[in-house]
Formats: sequence, C-alpha cells, structure tokens
Amino acid sequence: MTALPSLLRRLLPALLLTTVAAACGKPQPLGDANAIIAAVPDETWAQVEQDVYAALEPRAFTVRDERIFRVTQVDPASQQWNDLRRFRQILLIGEPGDPTVAEALEQVDRPHPAPPTVVRARNVWAQGQQVTVALLPPGSRPEAAQPLLAVIGETLRSQYENLARQRMFVTGADSALADSLRRSAGFSLLVPQVYRFSQPESNVYLFRNDQPDPSRLIRSVLVAWRPAGEVTPTQESALAWREQIGERFYEPPQVTETERIESRELGTPERGGMQIQGVWSNPPGGWPAGGPFIARIVPCPEQQRVYLLDGWIYAPGTEKYEYMVQLNTIMDSFRCANAVQ
Repeated sequence: MTALPSLLRRLLPALLLTTVAAACGKPQPLGDANAIIAAVPDETWAQVEQDVYAALEPRAFTVRDERIFRVTQVDPASQQWNDLRRFRQILLIGEPGDPTVAEALEQVDRPHPAPPTVVRARNVWAQGQQVTVALLPPGSRPEAAQPLLAVIGETLRSQYENLARQRMFVTGADSALADSLRRSAGFSLLVPQVYRFSQPESNVYLFRNDQPDPSRLIRSVLVAWRPAGEVTPTQESALAWREQIGERFYEPPQVTETERIESRELGTPERGGMQIQGVWSNPPGGWPAGGPFIARIVPCPEQQRVYLLDGWIYAPGTEKYEYMVQLNTIMDSFRCANAVQ
C-alpha cells in the first residue's frame, strides 16, 4: 500500500492525541469537509479506484484545475483504519455483511432500500461525522458500485457547496445594506455583515472582506455601471472593463492574465449577459501575488444601464474552490432595482 499523503501524516499525531469527546462518548471528527477517507479493502480498491477518483475528485478551475475533494484509501483491516476512521467524511463500498459496512448500518435508524443503493450514517466513529455507504447486493462484483459513486459524488459536492455558503454567512447577511443599495444605487447585493462597503465614485461600489489577515485571505466584490449604449456583453468588453477597474480601484493594481479565460452567457438571450473567469496578478515589478477572478456583465434595460460585477480572491497556498462558491453566491444575489431614484 502506498504511503499516506502528507496531509494525513500531519494530522495523525493530532488525531492520536485527541482526548476531547462529545457527550455521547465519541471523539470530535478530524479532517476538512473535502477530505474523504475511502475505507475499502485493497483488493476491492484495485477494481474501483479509477471510478472513485472520477466521481469524487472532480476538478474546478480556480488558478488551475483544482481538486474539489481529496480522497485517501485505507484498508479497513489495517492499523491505519483504527486511526483514520475518526475523519469527518468516510466512504464505504461493500455488502451489508462486511464488518465495517455492518458497523455503519447499525447507526442508521430508518429503513433503506435494498441494495444496490446509497446509505448515509452519522456519528459512527466520531461526533459530527458523515459516513456514505455504496451498498452492494451480496455476491456482486465491485464494479457494481460505479453508478452509486456518481450519485455520491454529486451529493457530496452539493453538500460541500452548501457548507461553503453557510460558513460565509456565519456572521449574518447584511440585508440592511442590500435594502439601502436598492433605494439609493439602483441595485441590491447581499453580502455577509463582515464585508466592508465603500463607494470610491458615484457609479463604483466596493465590498471587501480581508479578515482576519489580508496577507493570507482577501475576498472582494466590485459593482460598477455605465449607460447601456456604452457596453456590449462580450468577453472582450468584459476584459477591457475589468482592466480599467483593476488599474484604478484595486490596491495594488491588478492586471488580467489572458492565457486562460473561460466564458459563458448569462440570463436569457433576450436580456443577455456574460461571465468570464480567469486569473489576476500584480503588475510586473511588483510583489508577486495573484488569484482567481469572476467578472460578469449584466444589462438592466429597465434602467438603461449595464453593470459590471467583478469578484476576486487572494488566498496564497490555499485551496480556493470554497471561496469561488462564495463569490458566485454573492454575485447570484445581484438584482436590478425596478427604478433608479
């Protein structure tokens, strides 16, 4: 069996020293929400490994194609499993009679369909833990898990994105600011209360969260508008508008790298709209910094305006998908007001 990834090697000493237990007597879970321990026998893993990775390690473009989940396999018969079973996310593949699967099924307090099916159990080996079982019929081959893994992958991704949104709004949503913007600026945007708001120009609005340490994490969203006839929603116009914004309103200034730009249309064909996603960096000669951005051009014909929404992240050395979900959630909350006051 291959050596444990460095993340698990770092976490194992802390895991072994964990003595804090919940009221039920089970320890608190370890590991991030996107770290999955696949408790699968080695002989089964040899047959399902590629299917597991395909379903549970999708990539998302941030500054590169980043894994959303990190899967680590361990044989339930090994000593390593006795330690790693405390992780927050566990995947099991097997039949109802398999010892590890049976132990998880004992914690399910409701009937489940006959296999093949997906069963979820909580708090099996740790408090707050989620165990997902690809439950196979007795005597079936491991390949029978493939369609179940596709369902598991989609479900875990949805759960992880919902968790990212919950974490973002743990301080509460600033609905008062959204209402104020609707009345005075002609649009609304829902951001967490921890975001700071400023208006450097009459048609430019900045929302920024650089807590607790701007050298490690910054999340920023800008909203600007122009008269409708000045901008057409295209990739080229979005890039040009963002370039002007980055030079004038970001400190330090930003430039947009053009080696990889992903774009898609927004809204209905009648209304139009465009989103681009790529990577920003500091200008040459400056401090070497960069990160992902999302920019949207949103027409509001009832106002005779076109809006630019530009969100970016600075999170060096950190997985960024969770923050991309948060940026998209803020941008999705954008609404044109019925009239400009």
